[in-house]
Amino acid sequence: MKLTKTVYLLVENSEQIVGYNVFDEPIYETVFEKIPIKCDVEPYSSKMAENRYGIVTDVQYRLFTKPDSRLKLGEKIEYRNEKYIVTGVMDFDRHYEVLMKRDDAQ
Repeated sequence: MKLTKTVYLLVENSEQIVGYNVFDEPIYETVFEKIPIKCDVEPYSSKMAENRYGIVTDVQYRLFTKPDSRLKLGEKIEYRNEKYIVTGVMDFDRHYEVLMKRDDAQ
């Protein structure tokens, strides 16, 4: 399997102060650690996921990668400077097939 692309698994690291509101209370922002994962990515659709895997879920891309237990439902991934959410993980003997959709709550 040729793994020609890199996505980043976003893991919550800490919170940092980014400013203060009108009451002088701190405003926090979550800082994410980016963990690189070598993979291959292809466009995919919800209908294709339903036909191939028998699951109904939102999907924009499918990625192929070596088995990685950190890839779980709901995890955040960055690909091409956009954030995605893992909506499906198929664990095969020698690889994972991961479905992901664009994160609308950016």
